Amino acid sequence: MTVNTGGRPTGTSAGGFADYAPSTPSQTRALSLRADYLRTEVDMLGGEMQELHGVVRENDLADRTLEKSKKSVATLLQELAGDRGMGWSDIAEVVGVSVSAVRKWRKGGVASPESRSKLARIATLLDVLEEKGFVADPAAWMEMDFTLEPGYFIRPLDLYLEGHVTELIELAEQRQSTAQVLDRVRPNWRRNRHDFEVFLDDDGERSLRRRDG
Repeated sequence: MTVNTGGRPTGTSAGGFADYAPSTPSQTRALSLRADYLRTEVDMLGGEMQELHGVVRENDLADRTLEKSKKSVATLLQELAGDRGMGWSDIAEVVGVSVSAVRKWRKGGVASPESRSKLARIATLLDVLEEKGFVADPAAWMEMDFTLEPGYFIRPLDLYLEGHVTELIELAEQRQSTAQVLDRVRPNWRRNRHDFEVFLDDDGERSLRRRDG
């Protein structure tokens, strides 16, 4: 409704939208270009920072691994299996040896410097995960099956074995979801369905079997 007050209209026809002066096409275009530029800068800065953070993490892990590798193999095995509760088959998988080889080490057998370093590295990573405060039981968390879609699962340990330590820590810190991590390290993961599943056999070891259905 319009009210005549001395020949000057008021109300919706005079105020509000009627008084608003929209931006010109050139101003809108300039704002759009500015927003595009700023977003690109932020994305680039974020990518560079994430890369730098990953390098720093790797260096810290390497330094701490070197220090922990001074421990004996028996001490490292006690730390992993006895203190942390990590499975013997997973320890063997991380080092790249058989479970029987690990059993020999437990009885005083000699491990190579490379094997000792691998034991120290996984032990160091478990320390780091616990220190972050997001993983109360890092050994159990590493062995969990994260199911994303029917027929597809992955363990944090699988990421570790593939060398994706930075992504693994990102996952533990909840900076990225499991799906986001896999989109980076396994771009075609959604197309691949596992026909086999992991289960614990009668000996308590992890084994594979074909899925039902």
